[in-house]
Amino acid sequence: MNSLRILIVDDSPAMRAYVRRTVQLASLPVKNVFEAANGQEALALVEKENRDPKKLDLIFCDLNMPVMNGEEFVTKLKSTDRDSQIPILIISTDATQRRVMRLRELGAQGYISKPCQPEMIRLKVHQILGETAPAAV
Repeated sequence: MNSLRILIVDDSPAMRAYVRRTVQLASLPVKNVFEAANGQEALALVEKENRDPKKLDLIFCDLNMPVMNGEEFVTKLKSTDRDSQIPILIISTDATQRRVMRLRELGAQGYISKPCQPEMIRLKVHQILGETAPAAV
């Protein structure tokens, strides 16, 4: 797996730091981490950062945020030709089966309940990016 460029979207600075740290503990090869406090900020950041040759590899996104929530963000991102291929992994406390199914229909590739663990992050990222997860360190 090449060095990853990831985006963490969550309205809580503490939760963004937690996800960042959890990704580090998952021993994923992360090159750049970008952060946004809501879906609107995330769309602007994707517009800026998702240009050749520097493409975003993965987005971690919360659902419950002000301005533009995670579901609205997924819908808008997946409606654009250039950016619709960026995989989105939802990390949220809202884990109802109905909500998870709706998010998958909108284009999210995976879902993890908060609080997330490094092992689950590693497994989901490898599943989403189509690679076999290495054994836990």
